[in-house]
Amino acid sequence: MNKIYKPESLAKIKRALYVAAFITFLPALIFAQGKNEFRGVVVDQNSQSLPGVNIIQQGTNSGTVTGLDGSFVLSAEGSEITVSASMVGYSTIEFSLKVGETKTVVLEEDVVSLSEFVIVGYGTQRRSDITGAISKLDGGTIDQIPTGQVATAIQGQVPGVNVTPTSGSPGAAINITVRGTGTNGSSQPLYIVDGMRTGDISYLEPGDIESIELLKDAASAAIYGAEAANGVLLITTKLDSKGKSAINYSFQGGVQSAVGTLQPMNSASYAEYINAADVGVTIPTDNAYSTNWLDEITDNAFSQRHNLSFSGGNNKSQYYISGSYADQNGIIGGDKSNYERVTMRFNSKHKLKKWLEVGNNFAFTHFERSALTENDEFNGSVTSALGFDPTVPVVYEGELPEHAQTALNDGFSLVQNANGQYYGVSNLVFGEVVNPLASIATLKGTTKQDKVLGSVYGKIYFTEDLTLTTRGGIDIANQLYHTWNPTYWFSSERMNTATNTRDNIDMWNTALWENFINYDKTFGKHSVSGLLGMSAQQSSHKYITSLSGPMFAEGDEFAQHGVTEIDGTVSGNLETKRLLSGFARASYAFDNKYLIDLVVRRDGSSLLAADQRWGTFPSVSAGWVISKEDFFNSDAIDFLKFRASWGRNGSLSNLGFDQFRALITTSGLQYPRPGGGFYTGAEPELLANPELTWETSEQTDIGIDLRMFEGRLSFAADYFVKVTRDLLTPGSPPLSVGNYAPFVNAGDVTNKGFEFELGFRKMEGEFNYNLNFNLATLNNEVTFLNPLLERVSGESVGTGWTATYFEEGLPVWYFRGYETDGIFQNQAEIDAYIADNGLSGYAPAPGDPIIVNTNDDNLINEDDMTYIGDPHPDVMLGANFNATYKGFDMNVFVQGSFGNDILMGFNRTDRATANRPQFFYDNMWTGEGSTNEWFAPTTTDPFAYYSDMMVFDGSYVKIRQIQLGYTIPSNFSNQISINNLRVYASLENYFTFTNYPGLDPVIGNNNANSVGIDLGYYPTPKMILFGISLGL
Repeated sequence: MNKIYKPESLAKIKRALYVAAFITFLPALIFAQGKNEFRGVVVDQNSQSLPGVNIIQQGTNSGTVTGLDGSFVLSAEGSEITVSASMVGYSTIEFSLKVGETKTVVLEEDVVSLSEFVIVGYGTQRRSDITGAISKLDGGTIDQIPTGQVATAIQGQVPGVNVTPTSGSPGAAINITVRGTGTNGSSQPLYIVDGMRTGDISYLEPGDIESIELLKDAASAAIYGAEAANGVLLITTKLDSKGKSAINYSFQGGVQSAVGTLQPMNSASYAEYINAADVGVTIPTDNAYSTNWLDEITDNAFSQRHNLSFSGGNNKSQYYISGSYADQNGIIGGDKSNYERVTMRFNSKHKLKKWLEVGNNFAFTHFERSALTENDEFNGSVTSALGFDPTVPVVYEGELPEHAQTALNDGFSLVQNANGQYYGVSNLVFGEVVNPLASIATLKGTTKQDKVLGSVYGKIYFTEDLTLTTRGGIDIANQLYHTWNPTYWFSSERMNTATNTRDNIDMWNTALWENFINYDKTFGKHSVSGLLGMSAQQSSHKYITSLSGPMFAEGDEFAQHGVTEIDGTVSGNLETKRLLSGFARASYAFDNKYLIDLVVRRDGSSLLAADQRWGTFPSVSAGWVISKEDFFNSDAIDFLKFRASWGRNGSLSNLGFDQFRALITTSGLQYPRPGGGFYTGAEPELLANPELTWETSEQTDIGIDLRMFEGRLSFAADYFVKVTRDLLTPGSPPLSVGNYAPFVNAGDVTNKGFEFELGFRKMEGEFNYNLNFNLATLNNEVTFLNPLLERVSGESVGTGWTATYFEEGLPVWYFRGYETDGIFQNQAEIDAYIADNGLSGYAPAPGDPIIVNTNDDNLINEDDMTYIGDPHPDVMLGANFNATYKGFDMNVFVQGSFGNDILMGFNRTDRATANRPQFFYDNMWTGEGSTNEWFAPTTTDPFAYYSDMMVFDGSYVKIRQIQLGYTIPSNFSNQISINNLRVYASLENYFTFTNYPGLDPVIGNNNANSVGIDLGYYPTPKMILFGISLGL
C-alpha cells in the first residue's frame, strides 16, 4: 500500500520511549542509606488484614504500600515519625511509629463518602446534605481512563450525560449534552474551571484534574442563572493538601487501529452493480485493479502522553506545578491528521494571615492540529474512500492511461507522491469524489493556538463562619489557521489551477470579576449557610481572514502573503458581549435531617435589547433524611434520603451578537454619482426584533439516595422533567414587509426520564472489588413551535434532500424522508398498489421500494415524506468493574446506547457512478422473491436514498476499557526510594457490538441539526495501550 506518513513519526515514538524509560528507572540508581526501619500492620474493623494501604510519612515524600498480610516497612531517619494510612473506602488516619516496635492500626470504613464535600458553585456542601441532582467524578476515576481529553472521561460514568466526539480524529471537538437536547442550537453545558468560565475544556490535561462535578438539575445549576439551562460542569484542578512534597510522573503510549466492518464494493461488484443500475456507462468486470480505498487510507498510528507534576507545602502554603505533552497521529491521514499539545499549570494557596488567604490557578496550553475534511459527503476523505472508483490503482506504474496523460499534456497538475509517482485518477467518478490519498496529499492546513486560563483570589476570614472572597479571572486564546492550496487536477470538475494562501486569525478574550460572601454556622441542631455575591464578565472575539495569491512558487516557504504576486482580500469583525449578575443562596438543615436550599440569580446581558436585558432565575430544593428519624430502625440501611427540586435557568449560547438589531448591509447596493462612479448604499439586512430574549429551562427533579450494609451498597434514582422555552426559531412576517425575518422566541422542548446509579464494593481480604452501574432513560419532544411555521428545516444531505427537521410533536431534529413498506416483486404488485391508492404519475419498476402514501392523495412525491428516525438515544448505560488482588488490579468499563437511529448520508444520488458499500451489492434485489428488504441496483433513485432504507438502528455496546495493572511491592520500592510504581496494559475501545453497518455507531457532528447523520464519519480508533505511573 502507498502510505502518506512521514518518518518523523517513528522518531517521536523513539523519543517517547527513551524519556519514559529514563524517568522510570532513574530512581533505581538511588538507594537509601543511614535510615531506620519502622514497622506496622493495618487491619479493618474485623481484624482482617488490609493489603494495598498507602503509608506516607508526613512532611516528606517517603511512603510505601501494605503487603498481602497488611504489614509494611518504612525506611526513615530518626527514632520516631508520624505517618498517615489511606485507602479508598476507608477513613484516613494519622499515627506515630517508633523504632523497634510493630504497631497495629485499624482503618474504619467510610460510608461511601457521605461526609465528603461536593463543589456546588461558589462553595461546597457535604454529600449527605445535597438536595439537588449532582454527580461527581474524582481524579482517581479519571486517571484510570487513558484519554487526552477530559470530556471523553465522562462518557458512561454519569447517568443522563451523553458525550459524542464530532470526529474520531485527534483533537476533534466533543459535544456534551446533559439530560437530553433541549434546544434547536447548541446544547453544550456551561464549563467552569477553578471558578473561571470557559467555552472549551479540550486544553485541560486529565492528570491535573482533582474532581468533576456535574450540576444536572435546575436547582443545582440556578446559581449560574442565564448560562445554566444545559447544565453546568465544574472542574477543580489539583492542589497539594497533604503537607508533603511529591513528584509524580505518568506515561501512556499506544498503537491505534481502525474499527468497523464496513467495506466499499470491490471492482467486480462495483462493475456489476453500476452496469445493472444502467447509468449510461459500461464497466468491464475483469479489471486489473481492485483497490480498497478504505484500507489504503487507514493505518496504525501512535499516540503518547506524558505528565510530570510537583506538589508540596505545609499548613500555610501549598502548591501544584505540572507539565504535560501529548502527541497523536490519526489512523486516517497519519501526520496530516495530527494533534500535539503542551500544557503547563501552576496552582497555589497561601495563608498569609490568620484572616487572609490568597491563591491562584493558572494554565497555559499550546496546541497544533492538522485535520482532514471530516463527516462531509462532498469533500470528506472517508467519503471519497467509500465512493471512489476501485478500478483505479493508488499510483500509476509505467505509462499513464489516456485520460491522465491528456490532462498532463493540457498543462494540468496531477498530484504526485513522495516518490514522484502520479496518483491514480478516474474517468468514471468525477466531482468531489476523488482519489483520497491524492486529496490528503494536497492538504496543507494547520491550526495553532495559545491559551491562558487562570484566576487569582483573596479570601478574608472575618470569623471562622463568615468569609469574603474576591476573584478575578482571564481566558485568553489566540489562534492561527494557516493553509495554502497547491495546483492539482482530478477531473474537469475538480481542479485548482492557481495557488493561494490563507490565514484565519481568531482572538478570544474573557475577563471575569466576582465577589461573594459566605456564611456557615451551626447552632445546636440548626445549620444555616448563606451566599451573597455579584459577577461581572466581558468577552470579545476578533477575527481576521486574509486570502492572497497566486504564490510565487509552491511550497511552505512561499505560503506567506508578502511573497505573493497580487494583493489579496481581508475581512473580519469584532464581537463583544457583557454579563452583569447578582446571586444569593440560603440553606437550612435541622438535625441533618430536614434540608432546604433557596437560590436566586439575576442576570443582565448586552446580547439583548434594553427592555429584555434582565432576567431572574430562582430555584428551591428540599431533602428529608428519613434514616435519621426515630421511627426508622433498620440494621441493613445506613442512609436514606428523599429529595426534590424545582428551578429555572437561562441560556445565552444560541443568541448571536447584536441579533436583536436591524443590522445594516452594503452588499450589492450602488447608485450613480454625478460626474461618474457610484455611491455605496445601505439597507437593513433583516428586520429588528427588540423583544428577543434568552431561552429558559424549567426543571423538576425527584430523587432518592440510599446506602446499605455498612456502605457496601449504594443506590440513587432520579426522575426529571425539563421544559426548555423560548427557543430561537425563524420568524414568519408577511411578504409585504419587504425584508428577511428576524429570529423569534417561539419553540419549546421537553425532556424527561429516569436516572439510576447502583454500586457495590467488597473491601475485605486479599481480593477486593467495586462494581458500579448507571442507567438513564430519555424522552425528547418538541412541544411547541411558532404557529406560523409547520416545521423548521435542518441539515441537507447531498444536493436534493433536507433530512432533519424541527417540528411540534416530534423529537428535536428528527429524520424526515420516505417511509417504505418492502420491495415491489413484480409488475402485478405495482399495478395493484397504484390502483388501490388511486395514484397517477408514479411508475416504479420491480425491485424498487414501496413508498407509503402517507397523505392519502393520488401522488407519490415529497409531500409523503414523514418521520423515519430519531437520533436521540432512549436508554444510556455505563458499567465499571474494578478489582485488586495482591499487587494486581483490573478495570473493565462498558458503555452503551440504545434506541437511537443513524442516517447513512454519504451515498449521493447526483454522482451516479460513485461506489457504494459492499452490503448494497450483497443484499440487492435480483429478481422476484430474492429479497423484500433491499432494492435493486440504483444510484440515483431518491425513493431509495431519501427513505428509511438509509436509516439504521444505532444502538451499541462498547467495551471501552479492559485494563490490567501491577504495583511493585513495597519491600522493593522502599529499597529504591520511591513511593509507588505501577505498570499497566489496556485495551481501549477494542470491542463494539452493534447492528449499524457503518464504521462507527457513535456519530457526532459540529452542527446541532445534523446529529446522527453519517456523512463519512472519521471513526474513533481502538487502541492497545501501555502505561507507567511513578511516585517519588
